[in-house]
Amino acid sequence: MNKILTTLTLIFAFWCSNAQSGEPETYKKTYNDIIFSPGLIVQHETFLEFNVLIGDVTVRASDKIPVVGVDGFRIGVETNLRDGHNHTIAPKVGYEFAYTVFALRLSAVNYFQNGNSEFRMLPEVGISVLGWLNLTYGYGIPFNNGHLNNVSNHRVGLSFNLDRRLSDELGTWK
Repeated sequence: MNKILTTLTLIFAFWCSNAQSGEPETYKKTYNDIIFSPGLIVQHETFLEFNVLIGDVTVRASDKIPVVGVDGFRIGVETNLRDGHNHTIAPKVGYEFAYTVFALRLSAVNYFQNGNSEFRMLPEVGISVLGWLNLTYGYGIPFNNGHLNNVSNHRVGLSFNLDRRLSDELGTWK
């Protein structure tokens, strides 16, 4: 199990560090932008998510094919906001790539519920509206059985990347 987790972590780190942007070889990712990214998740039960994305916002709408969106590292938490029994909280870290009409995300999530814990890798794919709004489907790959009552492997998420440049660009597409 540890070998699989280590291999996936190394592949994810390699993928993030070697992403190509189509810029000259001297281009270096700067990760200058910090974006608040709340969302709603449906997976057997409804969860809320609160994230901070540390990455880059790109707005190049003058091209024939507009490139508008965000990419960067996400850190956050999801919770079902219940009191007592079956209260679930899940810290997570990941990477998001959401441009023009496509959204891709890979996260590592650890769910805590009633003294139980379950670690999952969570790839998500979906549609994006200029990086500002993302509708994704994800499948949580569990690495242990935490006996969680209200978390399924399948999930649908709706998230917003709250950045003025993205919302301004969205307003120009009438």
